[in-house]
Amino acid sequence: MMLAVLACLAGVGIWLADPLANPLSQTRVTQADSVPSPARPSPDPEDTKVPDPAVATNASVLKVTDGDTIEVTLDAEPGKEFKVRLLGVNTPETVDPRRPVQCFGKEASDYTKGILSGKRVRLDSDPQADERDKYDRLLRNVILEDGTDFNARLVSDGYAYAYLDFPLNPARKTLLRTLERQAKEAGMGLWAPGACP
Repeated sequence: MMLAVLACLAGVGIWLADPLANPLSQTRVTQADSVPSPARPSPDPEDTKVPDPAVATNASVLKVTDGDTIEVTLDAEPGKEFKVRLLGVNTPETVDPRRPVQCFGKEASDYTKGILSGKRVRLDSDPQADERDKYDRLLRNVILEDGTDFNARLVSDGYAYAYLDFPLNPARKTLLRTLERQAKEAGMGLWAPGACP
């Protein structure tokens, strides 16, 4: 199952939760890791270590609005604030005035606040996705300083659904769809038995 995800990500270099290990452990996927080496049939402990902080950041998180929306300042435009909608993910609603707070919305919002509030991040666009949504929010992937793909982590940890109705890199769609399926199968977050009736 994981080989299918690894094969579609050859060369992408993304952090994934390993569904066979502790749900919070992470694995960095690179082209070299996409096909297991016959000389190394079991995972090497070095593969699950978080590397030294090396990701060049380009934004500071000022505020977390909800699980999938943040406010930032960009290094390229200091003093100007931008709303950012996380690309390819959808967390249950907590602030939409047209809807009541949805099941697991508060947990998703708190999860995002706990990880992103006040942090430096790298915002990556997807050339195949729109630049902004209909509310004029930037559409971005959020990468943490340690290289963790936060959008993917939201899905793999069960705090978000894969949101694939809009243009997005096909490999990215496959990844997010797979992570959602794995989170469901593992009963993570909103998929936990009894979490959301």
